[in-house]
Amino acid sequence: MYLLDTNLISEMRKIKNGKANANVVAWLAQQNPENLYTCAVVAMELERGVLAMERKDKWQGIHLREWKNAVLAELFANKILPIDEETAQICAKLHIPDHAPENDAWIASSAIQHNLILVTRNVADFARTGVKLFNPFEYTAE
Repeated sequence: MYLLDTNLISEMRKIKNGKANANVVAWLAQQNPENLYTCAVVAMELERGVLAMERKDKWQGIHLREWKNAVLAELFANKILPIDEETAQICAKLHIPDHAPENDAWIASSAIQHNLILVTRNVADFARTGVKLFNPFEYTAE
């Protein structure tokens, strides 16, 4: 089972217009949607992106909000992992001895807590956390 990072969910938006990374499209086509999760921090990052677009370009903001609301409601209904005390304990350990970037540490903590593989393009950002990682942008179908 997998926890999808923000960059992967954002890439999914490009599928409809044929601009998504072909490796990501191939990997997603092989996945059971029931095995795909995300977390509250990713939901926050997506919302932050929508809010920024709404301020910059109202029309694009409307479309982006519709897409975000639909993908979270359809693909991730009841599969957005919350932050709880256990997540916080795991996250704290990722900051010692060196501070990890805050959002990355929370995302990695959620994946570690639920024994999920973190699916992201930014594997280098998470490598030191010990979370299981997979980069579908480099995926080769067998």
